[in-house]
Amino acid sequence: MTLAIIDAPWCIRGNFNEILFSIDRNRTSTRHHLSNIFHDWISDFSLIDLPLPNLQHTWANFRAEASCSRLDRIFVRQEWMEKLPKTDLKGLPRPVLDHVPLMMDTNHPKGGPTPFRFENMWL
Repeated sequence: MTLAIIDAPWCIRGNFNEILFSIDRNRTSTRHHLSNIFHDWISDFSLIDLPLPNLQHTWANFRAEASCSRLDRIFVRQEWMEKLPKTDLKGLPRPVLDHVPLMMDTNHPKGGPTPFRFENMWL
């Protein structure tokens, strides 16, 4: 498959409602075909899955026998990592939602020094 892709840094994030690896779910999965399609999609677009070091799962159903999965992800392209190599990802506290909010930090310097401002009262 040939895809026209913009050669610029970009990312895609969301609840993909599918796992990539068996360790992304706390129970066994029989949906291997869908995982294979997801893998192919990631490969076709040359996406990099940002690691989530502080969490294993991003979704839980809160039942007595809880089911947990990593469904939420942020993917970037290589151009993103070349421009913003210190990008990292972390999961935030989940007070009431069944999905963990994800925060991506590019660790990019926020502008330069504060510009000089002239005050008229100095005259």
